[in-house]
Amino acid sequence: MLKSLLGGAALLALSGHAVMASNIIINGVPHHGGQTVNVPYGAGAGACCNVEELPYTPLPVIHQPAAVPATYTTAPTVTYQAAPVVTYEAAPVVTYEAAPTVTYETAPIVTEQPVVINQAPVAPAPVIVAKPAARGWSSQVYVGARGGWSGIKDTGFGIQGSNVRNDYEDRGYNVAAVVGWGAKVSNSIGYRLEAELGYQTADVDSHRVGGQTFSSQAEGETNTIYGFANAYLDVPLVSRLNAVVGGGLGVGQVEFDGHGIDLPGIGTVQDDEDTVFGYHLDAGLSYDVTDRLALEAMYRYTQFVDVELTSEDGVTSETDVDSHNIVVGARYGF
Repeated sequence: MLKSLLGGAALLALSGHAVMASNIIINGVPHHGGQTVNVPYGAGAGACCNVEELPYTPLPVIHQPAAVPATYTTAPTVTYQAAPVVTYEAAPVVTYEAAPTVTYETAPIVTEQPVVINQAPVAPAPVIVAKPAARGWSSQVYVGARGGWSGIKDTGFGIQGSNVRNDYEDRGYNVAAVVGWGAKVSNSIGYRLEAELGYQTADVDSHRVGGQTFSSQAEGETNTIYGFANAYLDVPLVSRLNAVVGGGLGVGQVEFDGHGIDLPGIGTVQDDEDTVFGYHLDAGLSYDVTDRLALEAMYRYTQFVDVELTSEDGVTSETDVDSHNIVVGARYGF
C-alpha cells in the first residue's frame, strides 16, 4: 500500500514537467539521464513502468548549522550605598496667646429730628472755645508798685559815757516802685526778675539811756532809701492763684534823723547817715486778675547791716536796721 502511494505521488510529480533522470528504468528499459522522458498522463503504473523496481532515492539530508553557543556577559556587580540617616528636629512648640477681649460699646441711640417744611434752615451757632487766660507774667515786661506796714526792730548808738537804745512806734511804713520781666516755664512755675526802688521810715517811740526811759520826750525817726535787685518764683496753687517766694540784694542809705530827748540841756544827740549793704526775703501770694494785671501780698524781712553812726558828741558806733514788713502791691504787664 505504501509503495502504491509513493508511486502515485511520483507520477503526479513528474506529470506535465520535464524530469532530469539518472538510473531510472522506464518500461523495463534502464534509462540513463541526459534525455527527456515523457510519461503519458493517465497511464497506469503497470503500463508505465515497474514501480516496485524504481530505486528509492532518499531525500537529501538538510544539515542545520550548529547552534552558536551564546556567551553571556556576567552582570556587573551593583554596590548600593547605605541610605543616609536623616535626623528630624522636633517641631518647635508654638504657644498661642489668648486673643484680646474686645469690648464693643453700645452704639448711641440716634433720634431723628423732625423736618420742618417751608422754613429756611437755621445755621448752628459757631462753637467758640475760650482761650484759657495766661497765668503769671509769661514773657513780658511789667511795672508795679507795692507798700505797707514796717516794724523796725530796736536800734542803738553810743554817746559819751553811755549807750542810747531806740524803740520805734508801730506806725512805720514802706513804699516802692518796681520794673521787671517775667516768664512762665511750661505754663506752670513762673519766674521774675525786677529792680525795686523804695523808701522806709519809722518814728522813734522812746529812748532808753542807761537805766532811764524817755517816752513822751523822745524825738527822731529812722529813714532808709533803698534799691534792690529781686528774683521771684510764682508757683501755681489753684486757678490764677500763685505762691510767691523770693528776695533781693541791694544797698540802703540809712539816716538817723534828729534822735534826741526834748529836755533842756539834752536835745538832739544823733543825726547821721550811712550807706550800707542790705537784703530782704519775701513770701506771699499773688492773684492774676487778667493776663496782664496781678495783685500781690507778701511778708518781707529786711536788714541793712553795720550802719556806722557818729553822735553829736563825736562817739562812733555801729548798728543794724532790721524790720518786719507786710506789703501789698500790683503789677501790670505789657
